[in-house]
Amino acid sequence: MGLHTRSPEFADKLSQLRLKIAPIVHLETGLPPPEFPSNLLSLFLLTESDLDSMAHYYSQVTPDRLTYAYPQTMDWNRPILERPRPGEPPECRLSDYERLRVKMRMFAKFIGMKGAETPRWEMERQMELWGRQMEDWVRREKEEEEVGLEDVRGLECVEREENRDHGLGFD
Repeated sequence: MGLHTRSPEFADKLSQLRLKIAPIVHLETGLPPPEFPSNLLSLFLLTESDLDSMAHYYSQVTPDRLTYAYPQTMDWNRPILERPRPGEPPECRLSDYERLRVKMRMFAKFIGMKGAETPRWEMERQMELWGRQMEDWVRREKEEEEVGLEDVRGLECVEREENRDHGLGFD
C-alpha cells in the first residue's frame, strides 16, 4: 500500500515540502548564498544565523547601494527584531522563536513567496511589545526621578549638617 493510499494528506504535504525554490542571486556576483534553501523543507529548517547571514549577503542589514536594487527588501533593521538590551525585561522583545518566525517570513517575502504578508499575530504582538516598552520606559524614568530626589534630599541633609557644624544655624 502506497503513501498516497495510507495517508493522502501526509503525501500532499511531502510533495509541497519538495517544491524547488529558485534562488535569488547577488546582484554583483550572480551567485546565491551558500545557505539559500533549495526547497520548501530547507526553508523551514533555516536557523536565525542562516537568515542573518543571507540578509547580510543581500545587503539588507547595513543599507548600501544594493539594498533597494532587489525586487523586495527584508527590512532587517526593524526595532521589533532587536534582542533585549542590558537591563531591559525580556518580555519587551520577541522571544527567540517569534523572532525566527518573523525573519523567516520576511525572507520568504524577499524571495517572492506567496502568502508571506505580515500576519495579524505579528502586528498585534508588535503593538503589545511597544506598550510594554513604553511601560518599562515610564518605570525607569520614575526610578531615575526618585533616585534624583533622594540625591537632592541627601545633599540638603549634608548642607544642613555642614551649616550646623560651622555654627551658621540654618536648620
